[in-house]
Amino acid sequence: MKKRLVGLMMAAVMGSAMVLGGCSGSSGSSGSDSQDSGTSGEEEASGWTLDQPVTIICPYGAGGGQDIAARLFAKYAAEYAGVNFVVDNQTGGSGTIGNTAISMAEPDGYTLGMFCNVNLYDQFLVDGVTYTEDSFIQEAIFSQDPTVIVANASLGVSTMDELVALAEENPGEITWGGPEFTAQTYPRIYVENATGVEFGKMIFDGGNESLVAVAGGNCDVTSLFASEFAAMSDNEDLVVLATTGEERLDSMSDVPTMIEQGVDATFTQWRSIVLPAGASDEVIAYYDDLCAQVLADEDFQKEMADSGFNFVNYSGHEDCTEFMEADFEASKDTIIAAAG
Repeated sequence: MKKRLVGLMMAAVMGSAMVLGGCSGSSGSSGSDSQDSGTSGEEEASGWTLDQPVTIICPYGAGGGQDIAARLFAKYAAEYAGVNFVVDNQTGGSGTIGNTAISMAEPDGYTLGMFCNVNLYDQFLVDGVTYTEDSFIQEAIFSQDPTVIVANASLGVSTMDELVALAEENPGEITWGGPEFTAQTYPRIYVENATGVEFGKMIFDGGNESLVAVAGGNCDVTSLFASEFAAMSDNEDLVVLATTGEERLDSMSDVPTMIEQGVDATFTQWRSIVLPAGASDEVIAYYDDLCAQVLADEDFQKEMADSGFNFVNYSGHEDCTEFMEADFEASKDTIIAAAG
């Protein structure tokens, strides 16, 4: 049975999508100004090029992992395309508002989406969601990251064993925050299923908001990406308990994984740039080329690593679709079962 998220207002999303579609303008041209825009290479390859700014819809709040990744991509895409790429944070409904807006946007090449694999499963878990894996054209998959489990210091725990023991003693009272059915809360679900404990849920619009709440003592625990945690890593009110990958993070090599601490579970999230379904072959070919240039840029790769992301390089809709479909089929049943 699907879960219901308060605040999934489809009418509002339709309005947002219509506004974006109205602002996106024409589908572009291969006119004589292509040399000035710096896009002659992509135009030659696809017969289409950009001649006005591009919007990247990010379904999560400013300062979170998706937002940081979107802004890094936008910075380098603008350099190669010769037009601005503007990040538009459309938050709410644990990402479903923004993802619905991406899926409903005009597929003219002037609206992209910042996507992540956990949103593939919204169709099974959230009432009112109309998008599926076929609603998006995957163009660039450029990071795959575990999360970091962080607690407020006043909770008095420093390991997963201690957290699980405290949750056993206080069922449902130790709060775990983040948007529902995201990288902030899937680790909670996996820990609950692996250990039999139960946490209380607190819902936020993004990882940054949940981290601020934990640091302020308004929430006990959250799971978030190293890129999100970096800005507050020296905060004495925060204690790092574990990471959620199969192996330790290079950037946090002193922090053990959940598996090392006896919790038989792992979680990683990949991030991608998508087009709305229905984009023309020319638009898809243009972004195949543009994304390949961005992902091959060593400065982009370095900034991703410096920001705490685990960089991977899948560019072009064919390779990205193959990657997405394989991961979707491999993980679908597990995630549906884990979410209950």
